[in-house]
Amino acid sequence: MLKSIFISNFAIIDELELDFSSGMNVLTGETGTGKSIMIDALNLALGTRADSSMARNPEHRIEIAATLDASHTPAALRRLEEHSVDADNGHCVLRRVITKDGKSRAYINGSPCPVMHLRGIGELLVDVCGQHEFQSLMRRDKQRELLDGFAGNEMESLAALFRHWKDLDRQLQRAEENRENARSQLELLRYQHQELEQLNLDEGEYETICNRHVQLIHAKELNEGSLLISDRLAGDRDDAICDTTGQLLAELEKLSTHDPSLKGPLEDLHAAQIQLGETARMLRDYSERISADPQELSGLEDRLCVIEDIARKHGVRPAELTTLRASIAARLDDLETRHEDPDAIREAIHETERDYRALAAKISAARQAAAERLDENITGSMQTLGMQGGRFHIEVQSRKSSEPGPNGLDELQFLVSTNPGQALRPLSKVVSGGELSRLSLAIQITTANNLGIPTLIFDEVDTGVGGATAEIVGKHLRELSYNAQIFCVTHLAQVAAQAHHHYKVSKYEHDSSVRAKISHLGKQGRIDELARMLGGIEMTRNTQEHAREMLQQTQSPPA
Repeated sequence: MLKSIFISNFAIIDELELDFSSGMNVLTGETGTGKSIMIDALNLALGTRADSSMARNPEHRIEIAATLDASHTPAALRRLEEHSVDADNGHCVLRRVITKDGKSRAYINGSPCPVMHLRGIGELLVDVCGQHEFQSLMRRDKQRELLDGFAGNEMESLAALFRHWKDLDRQLQRAEENRENARSQLELLRYQHQELEQLNLDEGEYETICNRHVQLIHAKELNEGSLLISDRLAGDRDDAICDTTGQLLAELEKLSTHDPSLKGPLEDLHAAQIQLGETARMLRDYSERISADPQELSGLEDRLCVIEDIARKHGVRPAELTTLRASIAARLDDLETRHEDPDAIREAIHETERDYRALAAKISAARQAAAERLDENITGSMQTLGMQGGRFHIEVQSRKSSEPGPNGLDELQFLVSTNPGQALRPLSKVVSGGELSRLSLAIQITTANNLGIPTLIFDEVDTGVGGATAEIVGKHLRELSYNAQIFCVTHLAQVAAQAHHHYKVSKYEHDSSVRAKISHLGKQGRIDELARMLGGIEMTRNTQEHAREMLQQTQSPPA
């Protein structure tokens, strides 16, 4: 239930804090005082849209905080737990701040949260039934929502099964498309893999073949050149470099006997002579090994041609073909081993649809039973709300399409006859605003107890009624307050007299601006306010006595 509300800088309210009790609470006031301001502020705390234009002083922020007791609402406690909010003994504070630049911040028990979390918690704890609800009741989705709420149907479970069924159906389509695509991909990958396997190119093989190919092309030049250099270094000729180095070595050795510091250069020259001789030997051996082999050269050229052709086909460099072969092998293995089995998905669809239809049938039966109870209860309420002889009926029929849907397999609509002997017509065809408001009130009062929401707010839902009917409306609301906390914004004394707690909304001027205040009325204050509502501006002794009698006739507040 709503325990208190704090309002700061909202509309014509400067700052206001009110505490509330259980039972029936009414808010009254003269026309234009803004009786619905508190409801509008509460709606902000419950997550409705907001902007900075709602601020009384545009230079300051708007702040609304609603303190609610969620201890007897398990669904709300579960939602708080899902949002990781600590709700000590069901204590829940929904707070909303709108800055002067229009930015909105939301908090639950002091913890920042998305505004939609406020809305999710708020709709489990407070239901606001305003005059706009009259129009929404004409919509079939709203009618279905009311009937399912009254029947206690597990609509979220049905919707979850429907979503799973749709997901599986999309998965099946995707699997079948993937299977067809995979078939063509597999054919291509298998061909490519076979081609690369037949090529059998080893890592580094291409570079080795290229080097050998160049070597064979220049075999004659390499043979003659290496032999010439070897001969120049250590051949049988007078100017061989090794012989000349030996002569120079002998001369340097003589000189080193006169100067020991020449021992170092002597050793270096001796080492150079040895290295030159070794190089000459290596080149001579190389020249003997290297020779042109036309058959080998032809084989290498054929191998290079095949390698480079396949590399061009795949758009890679020849040296990358070994990496490509491994990649294609991995993709091929993935496609061959990982795939969605359409038959398995079809079986899952069948099982899900079976569960869906079983639950949908259960919901359909519950709707039929709930519709019969509502028909009787709402028709009974119509007799006491000035529509004697009227009838109410909920038509529940199977949908033309048997395919699963998020809301079950039924189509339904509210039908009404407001006069004796008049045929039932869709609620949307009801023309009279007064009839529609009274019928809507009858529906809301009848279904409210089954919604499991601890606080119900009726914002001028008694519009269009008066006299004895207004008194009956008040009694209905009072009776409803024994199962839920009721707030009612009203202009009817007959309704206000039934309340356990009465709040008066008034305006006053302060610093050249108009402000609003809300006061909790005592017994005499209630008599004065009821007399005003009964008699207008001038209150006579008769209106005062009438107001006093109205209060005396109401029952005592609940313990």
